[in-house]
Amino acid sequence: MYQKEVFNELMEQFISGEITSEGKTMLLSMLDNPQYSEELNAILRENYDSVEIPTVSPDVTKKFIEELRKKMDASSKTKESSVIRLFNWRKIAVAASVLVAIGIGTFALFQKRDQSPVMVASKESNDKEPGKTGAILTLSDGSKIVLDSAGNGLLANQNNTAVLKKNGGVVYKAGSGTQVVYNTMTTPRARQYNLELSDGTKVWLNASSSITFPTSFAANERKVTLTGEAYFEVAKDKKRPFRVSVNDMQVNVLGTHFNVNAYDDEATVNTTLLEGSVLLTEKGKKVLLKPGQQAQKQKLGAIVVNDNVNLEEVMGWKNGVFYFENASLQMVLRQLSRWYDVDVVFEKGIPERTFEGEIQRNLQLSQVLKILEKNKVHFKIDGNVLRVMP
Repeated sequence: MYQKEVFNELMEQFISGEITSEGKTMLLSMLDNPQYSEELNAILRENYDSVEIPTVSPDVTKKFIEELRKKMDASSKTKESSVIRLFNWRKIAVAASVLVAIGIGTFALFQKRDQSPVMVASKESNDKEPGKTGAILTLSDGSKIVLDSAGNGLLANQNNTAVLKKNGGVVYKAGSGTQVVYNTMTTPRARQYNLELSDGTKVWLNASSSITFPTSFAANERKVTLTGEAYFEVAKDKKRPFRVSVNDMQVNVLGTHFNVNAYDDEATVNTTLLEGSVLLTEKGKKVLLKPGQQAQKQKLGAIVVNDNVNLEEVMGWKNGVFYFENASLQMVLRQLSRWYDVDVVFEKGIPERTFEGEIQRNLQLSQVLKILEKNKVHFKIDGNVLRVMP
């Protein structure tokens, strides 16, 4: 059992490009052992199941292992990272498209008889990396901390409240005699981050978002201000209601899990409740949400409650996927713009298109676009501009 755990760890390191030369040597020897086939299957199924690939004869399974070993050997010599992209082991049983990014360009690994090769493009010179963990923390005195590069440990002391970086997020620990001062966490495009407030409430910020909050809460309420999108898991405290201020609307909670999408370029502000209850207040009007409901607030209109909500779509960003359900091309590209830090330009004559399904958010932009192009629309990456063509 331990050896299988070692194999799983080595495969994850190989896929992420973080494997050492010693680990690569060990993994090469394990690839020839059929006892690890189920582990390999599980890893590929979990991470690279976004593209349908036709079934072919099992003979190619052996060839896949041989080709993978060769590319790993080549990547060891070039000292460059290797990446496997887009495939489903069971469905292929062999016709897998594997991208090994070692600077040798595009190649086809397998093909069905009487069919052209299944191609996956290598990273283009003007391709865009997916977003990652990162944010800017603005302290009460106006100083800024770039969290991407900050190490673990104490970041600052804000009026007897310790600000710590821990396990890839920021945690606030209030001491005695604290004073209320405000900090702001901002995620640029292509960044997301998580935060634990002084009361234990956990917040996940999507790209192009910000949250302003007190380093320690007052005795009678807990209030934060949000732009963009965030998911909250609010610590229960009946004596101090938790309030999120979004534009002219206020979300009031006691203890609950909910998501707020309040991007300026979206037509509505959507508050989706996963657990507990929330009360929305806007210009004297109040709306109470139940789990599974979503409140949609038009920019200049009333709040409408939607009972038919796909929670997988709402929470896709936090769970590492783009999840589209009857999504327009414009809606899809707004998400790509935030996550890949690109400006979208539409050429004339773009037809209306809707998209269904999910795509992993850890892919290169070019790979995501290849999947979307199956819906008869074309793209070109031009620096930080993504051009949409009919």
